[in-house]
Amino acid sequence: MSYEIELLGLAVIFYLYDSSLLLYSNEGILTIDGARRWSAPPGWAGLILAGRRLCMLNPFTPHHPAFRLRWNFDTLEPAIVDMSWSARAQELKALAPLTLTAGVALFVLLPVGLLSPLGALFVVPAVILLYASIGTALFQLHRRKMLASAGRKRFIGFAFECLACPPFGVNMIRRLGLAERIMEPLPLAGARLLVGERWRGLRDQCILRLDDALQVAADNPNELRALEAQRERLEALNQRP
Repeated sequence: MSYEIELLGLAVIFYLYDSSLLLYSNEGILTIDGARRWSAPPGWAGLILAGRRLCMLNPFTPHHPAFRLRWNFDTLEPAIVDMSWSARAQELKALAPLTLTAGVALFVLLPVGLLSPLGALFVVPAVILLYASIGTALFQLHRRKMLASAGRKRFIGFAFECLACPPFGVNMIRRLGLAERIMEPLPLAGARLLVGERWRGLRDQCILRLDDALQVAADNPNELRALEAQRERLEALNQRP
């Protein structure tokens, strides 16, 4: 096997790794597409690793922001929480043209150059376009102060990761969204953002997770009552107008 194929294979592996998540039973993912429609990827049913469920995000949509949310099995009260995180998805989407350009350079132009007689006619422009796109996206990220709250060291570390491993740079938007710490409970966010069957699908997933928790708590009457009460509230939870 030539080094060109090994190099491209390594890039694909890093990209797929960065697009995969292991979710605890009370966690879920919300994503937003170009039409501002939210959805909740269900993950791979039955595929459990180290007690967590594998969820692979669509590898063809790295420009769709993704967020990890969770909720406490002990309570599901509609408390006042910060819901501004969902509006920040629009800020992240401003980087989409640059990260998509980087993806085309890495996964289309570079393979054409490495695996065809065209050689340097594609390789050199692909590398320049790849790093110019990632670098410009990082500049925009810094200028818009999207990582200002995390501090200067966090931005430097993030920039190094994206430049040292270009697949991470292509996946920049998702990495930023998934790194956010969101306090809004997953079911409440789903009721607020999801529509129709998408919301009902997420609610059914949450109920299944609660059913699993109920089985584990079968010998604890107090915990069992609390979980049953939460299940009732979850079933009664409707979409907000």
